[in-house]
Amino acid sequence: MNELLIMKCNLINLILAFILLSSCNSSTDYIKYNSINSSWHVDSLQTFNFQLNRQKVSTFNSFIKLRVNDKYTFNNIFLIVKLADSEKIISVDTLEYKLADKYGNFLGSKMIDLNEISLQHKEKIKFENNVNYSVTIEHAMRYLNKIGGIEKLYGIMDVGYKVEFVE
Repeated sequence: MNELLIMKCNLINLILAFILLSSCNSSTDYIKYNSINSSWHVDSLQTFNFQLNRQKVSTFNSFIKLRVNDKYTFNNIFLIVKLADSEKIISVDTLEYKLADKYGNFLGSKMIDLNEISLQHKEKIKFENNVNYSVTIEHAMRYLNKIGGIEKLYGIMDVGYKVEFVE
């Protein structure tokens, strides 16, 4: 009787392991987070270096990932994002993203006291194989009608960058 119960448990564990492994997102080619320690200084560049290894030049989507807490008092964020390879700057973008709805509720997924928000950076971009790429992200937040940027942007806990294979 115990042997039958053990066999059933092993079978259930095997099925669960298969489900977990097959549900993993295999399209993510790169993801990394930098910890901000609760305030993002205006001079602090968040840098991400990566190299993609596919059989051929492929198409990808890239995302900026933010983890924010309730100390973040804005409903949007302005970011300056520079994408470069080892030879040249590919793009420099000043981007505005909405982080909260009109009621002040953060978008994205809630994890206890953090909200993880995924922001589209580039859609269907071609990355070459075995090329060193670099992304730098800095915040460009300012108070309305004031000169100069916000020195310390509170409530940002982590800044990340993610690259997903499309085709």
